[in-house]
Amino acid sequence: MKSHFAAAFLLFALIIGKAAAQPPLASLAGPTMGTTYHIKYWGDQPNDPPKVKATIDELLAEFDRQMSTYRDDSELSQFNRAAAGEWFPVSADTARVVEESLRYYRDTNGVLDVTVPPLLRLWNFSAGAKRDEPIVPPTDEAIAAAQRLAGSQHVQARLEPPALHKDLAGIEVDLSSIAPGYAVDLIIAKLQDLGFANAMVEIGGEVRAVGLRPDGKPWRIGVEQVDATDGTLARIVPLHDMALSTAGDYRNFRTADGGRFTHIIDPRTGRALPYVGASVTVVAKTCTEADALDTPLLIMGPDDGYEWCVEHKIAALFQTRAAAGAIVTKSTQWFDDLAPSNIKATGSAGGRTTKELSPNSPPTPTQP
Repeated sequence: MKSHFAAAFLLFALIIGKAAAQPPLASLAGPTMGTTYHIKYWGDQPNDPPKVKATIDELLAEFDRQMSTYRDDSELSQFNRAAAGEWFPVSADTARVVEESLRYYRDTNGVLDVTVPPLLRLWNFSAGAKRDEPIVPPTDEAIAAAQRLAGSQHVQARLEPPALHKDLAGIEVDLSSIAPGYAVDLIIAKLQDLGFANAMVEIGGEVRAVGLRPDGKPWRIGVEQVDATDGTLARIVPLHDMALSTAGDYRNFRTADGGRFTHIIDPRTGRALPYVGASVTVVAKTCTEADALDTPLLIMGPDDGYEWCVEHKIAALFQTRAAAGAIVTKSTQWFDDLAPSNIKATGSAGGRTTKELSPNSPPTPTQP
């Protein structure tokens, strides 16, 4: 009897000890794509954070060489300068991201359009533009002329062999509305290849989380309240094998004629959206999808965008600052299932539209 008791006690002690000891959580950060990345990960494999960081930085450097619009020697910049009517060889990743953008162009009836560089230049939002310079709203004629050099229907992508094609001279591609999300997915895949099945990756507010935190709970992502000057959080979203992305009109805008125009161009009209104080947060299986959808949904607005999400069963949260200053929110049932509206996080997003929350910032219930 005594020996059985001792064995049982030892087994109990081992179980308790295993449950109490959490594996180490590694954190990485660095610059990329004109913003920053933040990574947290852990797993059963031996970990060498400097080596992992070097691998991630190499991946992002290659990604920059492929799709940056700030580099003249990138694949995308070279394609933008290439003649029309010929297939231009690119990497498999560049071809795949363009192919995905064309799919969302069709799915959103042209609201996601990566061929808007002529319009971005017209409204002083192109790569390298100075944010503090006021703009003169372009004339209708100038907008119409720029629109004639846009339209994703003029672009094709193939995967075997990977190449891009345009049938109209002057067509350019800017993948900033989808590429960061794809990069997040690439990093997640790389970490999984290295044996780390649990990770949270964020680039400029685009987030994807796989597996669980070391405490066995889902990763918790705080969504910034629209137009908040102090980083107040609107919701927290527990992410488990899901991704989240937020687009807003309150971080990048220009002044003109006493008003504000945002960096978001409606390709249907050729005009920059006027600032109202709005954001859209999307949760999806991949960060590519979440990143591709948040901007077109912001362009559609909280009414048409919400109806599109209901039709396509998208988890989305719309925030809009009303004329009286109050914030009006509208969320689909799929978003509420993930992040109930009666739960919010204490804390701050720290200057980012989304932020991974630590176990020390627990959710607190709000009054109904």
